[in-house]
Amino acid sequence: MRRVRHWAVAALAASVLTAATATGATAAEAPEADGARVAGARAAGARFTPAKLPLEGAVLSSGAQLDARTTWVAGFRITEAGQALRFAPVVAERVGGDGAWRELPAPAADFTGRAAAVAGSSPRDAWLVGDLDPRTGRILAQHWDGTAWTSTTVETPPGEVGSLNLLGASAPRPGRAWAVGGAAIVTGRTPGPVPGSESVERRTTGLIERWDGTAWHRLAVPEIDGDWWLSSVTEIAPDDVWAVGNTAYPDDRPVLLHYDGRDWTRVTAPDFTGLYGEYQSVAADGPDDVWVVGRAVLTDKDRGHPLVAHYDGRSWTTVAAPEGVAGKLWSVTAVPGGIAAVGWEASGAPDRPLGLRFTHGRWETLDLSVPGYADLSYQAVVAAPGGRLTAVGAGITPKSSTYQPMVLTGRR
Repeated sequence: MRRVRHWAVAALAASVLTAATATGATAAEAPEADGARVAGARAAGARFTPAKLPLEGAVLSSGAQLDARTTWVAGFRITEAGQALRFAPVVAERVGGDGAWRELPAPAADFTGRAAAVAGSSPRDAWLVGDLDPRTGRILAQHWDGTAWTSTTVETPPGEVGSLNLLGASAPRPGRAWAVGGAAIVTGRTPGPVPGSESVERRTTGLIERWDGTAWHRLAVPEIDGDWWLSSVTEIAPDDVWAVGNTAYPDDRPVLLHYDGRDWTRVTAPDFTGLYGEYQSVAADGPDDVWVVGRAVLTDKDRGHPLVAHYDGRSWTTVAAPEGVAGKLWSVTAVPGGIAAVGWEASGAPDRPLGLRFTHGRWETLDLSVPGYADLSYQAVVAAPGGRLTAVGAGITPKSSTYQPMVLTGRR
């Protein structure tokens, strides 16, 4: 099987979005917040250990802590069929901090597509969401009741849907869940210069779906110019929900939305240093402690630097990232006194892992490297009681041409 480069972006979002911002060498400067610069992060004391997984040839894209003992990771298995790649959702579970990982029954045995996000309120109430399967028109939205999976129906938007991806989920209460993402709707077709060819115009728009205990319902979203989508959502209370994403290149600005129990509205994202910015993940430890992470692009040749923002219950502010740290933060989780976030830095051919922790006003770096892996990226981070962190992703060894799933567990 051929190497699947930049799997995190290509696998989950490329079919929805226009290619984002700039490429080239990494800039030397780090983002600033409100004109203030911070010192480089110190190394954290946590030691991370790779897990033995019952999965092969899979990419892990999400994780969830379903109770004090139960951790889930989810993603998709990759197989090659001729010149095409095929995907199938996978989920694995660990019970107990030192327990063995086991693969759960296939979430949808007949589904061809990727799983992007897992969320739940307990081991008996969990959700898995992901792609639209173009063969059947079915959108991945599976519910786990502790024993088996049940398929639920998410309606496609009106019009001709070119592609659709549910990229984020939140389900903190039994019988309620959120899913967000984006859909590319065909807006026109123009005959091409070669007989029988055509150019297809599409517009990508964000999607918000809510499960009410019986069915999924699509909620109205604010009017946003151009192409845009949502990557992450978190519910704090029924009338306090945040969702984040970004617009497409060449605008490439963060999208920050809030739900007050009746309507979704767009909230102005705080100023940041850089030409472009993207929000990828949101997490909260209460209504006055909400965090988002993503990427800021500083120059035309910058591949990105961490972008972090915080809401204190009154206003949003950008939090200065540590100097000398480049890369894109893809996932954030709340920890006592702050956050932990993971992603990757892609200034060279292999992706290098990126892990940061910000607690009590101080940055620390997390060593997420694994001996023998030249290419390693992380798409999710999960916090558990007792200071345990689980980083979720995939990597390639110099002797391998395919990504393999990666789960690291550490404790401060």
